[in-house]
Amino acid sequence: MILTSDTRDRLFDLLREYESTYAVPIRVKQLRLTQRTFTEGAVEVERVFLEIEVSVTQPDHEPQLWLLSLDFDEDARSLFGDGALEADLRTAALIISANIDEWWRCKDREVATAAMGRRLS
Repeated sequence: MILTSDTRDRLFDLLREYESTYAVPIRVKQLRLTQRTFTEGAVEVERVFLEIEVSVTQPDHEPQLWLLSLDFDEDARSLFGDGALEADLRTAALIISANIDEWWRCKDREVATAAMGRRLS
């Protein structure tokens, strides 16, 4: 599955609409779909992940760059596939922004949520 440049650009525009809703200023810098292979028993399974680079600027702190990784396997096929509509991209933006917000608010208290992100700088 490929995230086309047109789809990525439109998704960026939609995600910008959510920036004012985050607990701190967070800006999406990059989006990319990646595939990872996992072994489940004797079977190898491929899953699609959405990797999101975000810049976080807290008051009185230097900006931080984070990489978030969302398991987007089911959503990617229905929301980014051939024939994706504007409504599909809006749904994707809502899912992504909700995950970003949840990650930021819960990363210091919930291990599973914290595992979604890795600080780059």
